[in-house]
Amino acid sequence: MARRSAYSQSYRGPWRRSTDSGRGFFSRLGLWLKRLLVLALLVGTLAVLGFVLFVAIPVNSIPERERVDASVFLDQGWGSAGDSAERQTYYYTPQGSSLPQGALVTPLRYSWFVNLEMPLDERRFADPEHMRRYRFIVDAQPSAANPDHLPVGFARHYDSALGQQVLDITCAACHSGEIHALKDGKVTAIRIDGGQAMHAFTSMQRGAFGPTLVASMVATWANPWKFDRFAEKVIGPRYPEGKTALRGELWDTIKAFATQGQNDPFRHLYPVTEGYGRTDALGRIANTVFGDHLKASNYQEATAPVSYPYVWNIWKFDWVQYNGSVSQPLARNIGEALGVGAVLRLTDPYGNPIPAEQRFDSSVIIENLNAIEHTLQKLTPPRWPEELLGAIDQPLAARGKVLFETHCQGCHGPHPADAAEQQATAPGKPWPGTQWKIEVIPVEHIGTDPSEANGFLSRRYDLSAAGLTREEVERVLRPQLTRQLARDARWYLKAVIDARIAEAQAPGNLPALLESYPDPDAQAEASIPQAAFQAIAAELGGAAALKPPADAPAWQCDLDYKTQRLLHAVSKGSTDIDIQLQGIDVASLSEGQGLNILGLMIKAKYFKDNHVSRARQQCLEGFGTLDLPQQIAGYKPRPLEGVWATPPFLHNGSVPNLYQMLLPPEQRSARFLVGNRMFDAKHVGYVSEPAAGNSEGFWFDTSIEGNHNSGHAFTATAQQLADAKADPAGHALPSGVIGPLLSDKERYAIIEYLKVHRDLPDTPTDFSPPDCTL
Repeated sequence: MARRSAYSQSYRGPWRRSTDSGRGFFSRLGLWLKRLLVLALLVGTLAVLGFVLFVAIPVNSIPERERVDASVFLDQGWGSAGDSAERQTYYYTPQGSSLPQGALVTPLRYSWFVNLEMPLDERRFADPEHMRRYRFIVDAQPSAANPDHLPVGFARHYDSALGQQVLDITCAACHSGEIHALKDGKVTAIRIDGGQAMHAFTSMQRGAFGPTLVASMVATWANPWKFDRFAEKVIGPRYPEGKTALRGELWDTIKAFATQGQNDPFRHLYPVTEGYGRTDALGRIANTVFGDHLKASNYQEATAPVSYPYVWNIWKFDWVQYNGSVSQPLARNIGEALGVGAVLRLTDPYGNPIPAEQRFDSSVIIENLNAIEHTLQKLTPPRWPEELLGAIDQPLAARGKVLFETHCQGCHGPHPADAAEQQATAPGKPWPGTQWKIEVIPVEHIGTDPSEANGFLSRRYDLSAAGLTREEVERVLRPQLTRQLARDARWYLKAVIDARIAEAQAPGNLPALLESYPDPDAQAEASIPQAAFQAIAAELGGAAALKPPADAPAWQCDLDYKTQRLLHAVSKGSTDIDIQLQGIDVASLSEGQGLNILGLMIKAKYFKDNHVSRARQQCLEGFGTLDLPQQIAGYKPRPLEGVWATPPFLHNGSVPNLYQMLLPPEQRSARFLVGNRMFDAKHVGYVSEPAAGNSEGFWFDTSIEGNHNSGHAFTATAQQLADAKADPAGHALPSGVIGPLLSDKERYAIIEYLKVHRDLPDTPTDFSPPDCTL
């Protein structure tokens, strides 16, 4: 028995081996399940920790919404009612954009945005109180154009490919301002239409709008109860049909947000924190258009955040943007639409160029851009509301007017073009005084932070991946350059004739030559009138009389300057065009060149597909203005009516108030708080010091490159001023110095005057935007 027992214990038949093997398998399976459970717990813990660190704590730490007891709308040509037709048109007319920027098949649907919940509770993400915390402007009540009570500039457009409405962000989101006035214990929000926004829309900092929006989508997708509530609202009566498809679409959009190249934190494309009220506009537009839409190698570091500029009267400027780089209204608006997410397909999913006949078809709604632009042409600068901000000291303002005209008006103007030049640059403007010439001041003269101006010139982009060739670019650009040359020569010819008559000189044969000179805009295809050019050159003394044109601003020109500019145009112009076109390399275009070329292509495609006549093209583009870029390392000194309502100051928002703009740079605040819209009427700017126990917002550090508050300095000595007077065209003052050291009394006098300053001439009373429907 003992032997049998030992035998039986040592014997392992097939059944026992199978049983032991099964036990081993289940043992290993249990071990793996335990490991998976531990891993799941670890992932869950990390997810919770991530939510706490990147969502919960930051959301709780963003500034509380500002207290507002009442709201008023200044009458800036749109009436004083919040629901006026012009105001609603500007606020909520879609322009064809989407989020994430330029999403082709995965845009954020409008119904999703209005129904998403916050990541950690059931509050609606788009709730007006939550949006106000981000410093978006939200009207007190919804309207017919804004039924879901979203912030100003949040609209929707129908995407026919999706069969759904998508969220559309318009120019009003960034170019609408608000200041808060405290009087008798009551806080009144004063709307500044066309002013500077205060939000941090493009920020990817923890707790900012974008990251929290993505967190809300992720939480909705991952949390079954949250998703069911969301799906029932989005799908409507057919719920629960379509839940599976909705979950897949939501996940695709989350991936699109997470994988958008320009927002990849590992690329470090935006090393300078933008904070409230700023964005690197041109850098972000270029990264969207050339990086997101074309190829990753086009992503460029953007280190120059700028304040959102105010937009009243910009339709009168011959050059816009801080660096004076764009001349045409439609070109400006297409670039803005592309920057905030209009779709532009340049390659197929594999990176190959799409067929030529399909290229440059975009989601930009040009007709809506035209409606917005014409609405803005009715917008006037805000007038200082004495009943809320205090009475004007009229004697002090009168003294300030003299100082302003002495020290400021030479640059800030405005400088209306004469009738001949207005017809050359904007022939669609028949109203006198509505074309203002804007000089761009070189950075070495003005001395302000050069990052934005220099980056615009130095960054290079490759458009060859879109199949674009130099020959194709030349076919589009040459007619523009030719027409401008012909226009310029015609204008300078008229200017020389007028100047000679004014100086009691005989105009010679020039009037007859002008009479026979062909009108460039009367021709469908512009050409250079060589015979007329040769006759004009001969009348002026021939090429031997040619000297390099002076570099003085046109409003300071004498007869000799006008003559030399005309002679240069007719003698050298066509050669200059050839040289300019030969220098184009589609694999290495500057930011201005690249955006200009794409804009021309988009417009040409739209005009061709919609059979738009030349006359209507000129109207839609804006007064017949040609789409030609300008590249100067400098900044424009824009006219200043209404500037009191647009703090902080300088192009990068580095100076908190007007008082500090008139101080020597070393006396300006090196660090100040941004995010509070309470207005300081004495110094004219936002309150930039934190209230007791409250430092929420963005601390602006002017020591960082891109944030410098240097330049525009009133610090000149008497000797420096004397030297400058002796050589007014030579900029004899040191770099960054523009005027004499001012006393405090003089500073406050200029500030008082800027509260009431008017840019003259006023828009004619019979002006109305042109009708482009013809």
